[in-house]
Amino acid sequence: MKNTITLLLTTFFVFSSLYAQDYDVYKRTKDDNMKVPEIYKNMLLEEYQMLSRDIRMMDMSYAMIVPGYIHFKAKENKRGYQILVTRLVGYAGLAVYYSHSKHEGKNIWDYIKGNDDDIDLNYKYLFTSSMTLIISSYLYDWIHGKFMLEKKQENIKYKYGIKFKMDEVSFNSNKHLTPSISVSLNF
Repeated sequence: MKNTITLLLTTFFVFSSLYAQDYDVYKRTKDDNMKVPEIYKNMLLEEYQMLSRDIRMMDMSYAMIVPGYIHFKAKENKRGYQILVTRLVGYAGLAVYYSHSKHEGKNIWDYIKGNDDDIDLNYKYLFTSSMTLIISSYLYDWIHGKFMLEKKQENIKYKYGIKFKMDEVSFNSNKHLTPSISVSLNF
């Protein structure tokens, strides 16, 4: 009975995270990314794509399933693979704990429920450290990945913002300006 309920809940959470609609906690305004009237002529496609990326609530659920997802989205592949390996080590530790508990004839949920009098101290540490690796790698991926994406976007905006301003100054400095007055009527 417990296995059936666990299987149903796991299936429900997996499918709800895969097919969930994207939802926002904070109100978003239209085009709250960078408003660019025109793309600078030397801007790379990768930089333009980086500006249009955003970490949303849906990405958080994807990061639960795919280790390092947020860092891969932020083009931090090395850090994404480090998170992937960390999470796999945590899963391997849980597999060893599960194998040991089945070999000893104990239930996997004994440690979680508090019936842990008969469980070896080393396997308690293994379970705790494995769960810590899994949860902390997820939180690190989510928080640090969002920070890295925003930092890269700010650097690109700053780089091309300066170029836009310099082009305007150089364009306007070559023109001969004449003083004038204009009047406009709007009805």
